[in-house]
Amino acid sequence: MSKRFDLAGKGALAVALVAGGAVAALALQPSAAVAQKFHMKIGMATINDPQQEWGEKIGKRLAERSGGRVTYKVFPLSQLGTIARQVEATLLGTQEVFLTPPAFYVGVNQAFMVPDAPGIFLNQKHGNDAIRDPEFKTPFLAAAEKKGVVGAGLIVYEGTSYASTKPIRKPEDIAGLKIRVLASPVERAIPGAWGGTGVPMNFTEVVPAMQRGVVDACRSSIVAMTGLKFQTVAKFTTVSGGGYIPTATWYSKAWLNKLPADIRKMAMEIPGELEEEVAEAVRNKVAASHKIWEEAGVELIRFSDADQKRYLAKLRPLGEEILGKHKNPLVRELYGKLKIVAERHRPKS
Repeated sequence: MSKRFDLAGKGALAVALVAGGAVAALALQPSAAVAQKFHMKIGMATINDPQQEWGEKIGKRLAERSGGRVTYKVFPLSQLGTIARQVEATLLGTQEVFLTPPAFYVGVNQAFMVPDAPGIFLNQKHGNDAIRDPEFKTPFLAAAEKKGVVGAGLIVYEGTSYASTKPIRKPEDIAGLKIRVLASPVERAIPGAWGGTGVPMNFTEVVPAMQRGVVDACRSSIVAMTGLKFQTVAKFTTVSGGGYIPTATWYSKAWLNKLPADIRKMAMEIPGELEEEVAEAVRNKVAASHKIWEEAGVELIRFSDADQKRYLAKLRPLGEEILGKHKNPLVRELYGKLKIVAERHRPKS
């Protein structure tokens, strides 16, 4: 009896030791939730500009706030592929973040060309206040969520300028020119209203295209063009206004869906927290960019007041013609909202 008891006791002790060892081993291993990390590739077509700064700050803040659970790397100058390739990659989930003007997602939802409507905003601040109004911003950034991409930050980058190899001193000088524009019907129609041809083209391809005479000019932000050295090929820059280019932070929905709820919430909040800081960085770089171009020997041109009025008078109706009568109800709806918020935030004086 005593012998059987001893054996049973030894067996129980062995089981206890094994169980205890297993518990200890598990205790030494980090939990799956703590150990799991989420990497994000943040791409943009520009370089050394506020858009790249925005991407760097988003990555850094999310890495810090998540306690290191999120890691990141920023890829400027289309290192992850052409704009079209990066749009596709965010939709497929092979690229986590892309900072780019909404118009490049127009193939996903045509509503993304709505902020391109010319003559809506008086200046950059007016444009920022308007498009960041939740009545417009919230439905606009969610317009392609069901298709795999969702926006989390939106600003007006800057007013447009024409960097050109031929002088554009008055609106009529646009006639006959091939001008690189964003890939949306509104953007193509703007030079078309004055007899030019809008040519959608990847931003990093424009400088060599201007060198070869494939295009005569580029309609874009002078701050963004400075980073890509447009001043080395353009002989003239016409600061025309009339349109204010927005840019946004776009997340792959597939990537967001992989994140724990707390990190997903951080990711959606952080780009918006940085909007005003980035918009201010753009404003601070405009004058400095003009100086860089002038020092490079580029002639800066501005339309006379009378010519500016004529230029805008021909462009303003494009919003109603293309957006206000669009067959897509969301385009019409968001264009209506844009007009409402633009009027709401119009400067009083």
